[in-house]
Amino acid sequence: MSTPLEAWALAALQSLQVFHEDVGSPEKPAQLEMLAQSVVAAAKEQKGWPLSKQRLIAGEIAILYNESRGSLRIHRNECDLKKRECDAGRAISSFQLHAVALSSPDLWPQLGFMTAESTKLAAKEATRVFTRMYLYCASTGAPRDRVAMAFVGYAGRGCQLDRWQGYRARMDTYERVLRVPMPPAEGPKPAASVP
Repeated sequence: MSTPLEAWALAALQSLQVFHEDVGSPEKPAQLEMLAQSVVAAAKEQKGWPLSKQRLIAGEIAILYNESRGSLRIHRNECDLKKRECDAGRAISSFQLHAVALSSPDLWPQLGFMTAESTKLAAKEATRVFTRMYLYCASTGAPRDRVAMAFVGYAGRGCQLDRWQGYRARMDTYERVLRVPMPPAEGPKPAASVP
């Protein structure tokens, strides 16, 4: 990891329980690093988010964890439609994006791959949708937790907390992730002594 924010995002992802199918997989560390880099890059590029980048990243981690548990199989778009995974084929990526929420329908076929490019694109779209719902729900003037309302909006349920209880698990994850300590920034390297 190259930045403190990426190191923090990776530590946050590592603090969450690994999906049972992924326990012991040699692919898991690289996937978590890819996800951490992608959510940080998406947060840095996102315009309009009024809170800290760390809070936006925590929201994205809460979404991907509660939508897919970060499953390697779901990340590769290997959904079991008989079990109604990936919303019976209507959702794609670790963030379980739906085509109607995308900025362009042309993005859909690019999202279902476990590559750095596809993962970053999915993170950017998820960040855009989450930010849009945060701002929309804030504009309603409702005196509720706006992050919680944004989770409800991301799920396509408007901004009313009583319309969908799934926001509670996402808020628990969001708050747990925010308790992960931020690693210290690396200071300047001491000058090498010349003999």
